[in-house]
Amino acid sequence: MSSTVLLSATAVLGVLAGWALTVPVHRYKELRPMTPRDVGAEVGSTDAPPPLIRAEYREARCPECHHVYRAADVVPVVSWWRGCPGCSTRPPATVVLLQVWVPVALVLTVALLNGSWVALPYVWMVVVVSAIAVIDLRIWLIPWWMPWVGAAVGVVLIAAVSLAIGAPQAVVWALAGAAGSFLLFFVLWLVAPGKLGFGDVRLVLLLGLFLGWLHPLYWVYGLLFGALIGIAMGVGSLLVHRESRFPFGPALVLGALVAVWLHGPILASLGAG
Repeated sequence: MSSTVLLSATAVLGVLAGWALTVPVHRYKELRPMTPRDVGAEVGSTDAPPPLIRAEYREARCPECHHVYRAADVVPVVSWWRGCPGCSTRPPATVVLLQVWVPVALVLTVALLNGSWVALPYVWMVVVVSAIAVIDLRIWLIPWWMPWVGAAVGVVLIAAVSLAIGAPQAVVWALAGAAGSFLLFFVLWLVAPGKLGFGDVRLVLLLGLFLGWLHPLYWVYGLLFGALIGIAMGVGSLLVHRESRFPFGPALVLGALVAVWLHGPILASLGAG
């Protein structure tokens, strides 16, 4: 298969994946007590336990007319201009973001991995982490099960491709990357309660799995890029909203994907390219 055909097929897959994710991703709502959310207080104390706040799967509704969105209502491009079928309200920016981001990220990933079989697990990674990032961007929560399922399927794909290309040791690298990144963020979560959500700890396990597959210590680069992007997001939030807090998941996801896209020159500098 030529690279043009492969990338065209990847783009079509990305458009369909982004469309398929749109309604499920926007069905997640923030379930919390009927009080304004104070992220800093969610750690709780001995006298006041933390409030119950979690991501709950409900219906995706138009905020104006409460029309319940279905897949036919969020067709890429068409729905951006048509808006809600009930009242023509434009869709949330996260709808357009998701439907543009997924195909672009998939094409970049497949192209920069040279269209090899190694790209297959990363196709799964892009789809899963894109859904996680948009949910976190919307409600500042990551559904507890998504990183675990993403990692479980990732292990199967990574093991299958590693055996197929004659590199079984890479499976150990991937598991080491998952363990190392999880351990680091777990310690940070213990040391700085309220500054880091446990959803982020689960997320870096997923990201570390895929980054470790490239090199045993490559997860460090992904987390470094994520931290730099997070700093930029924090500064932007402070300047625009006068608020230093922001969802960290999207920064971690983007940092990991940047590391995947730049793997060639970075691994070459490590003598592993």
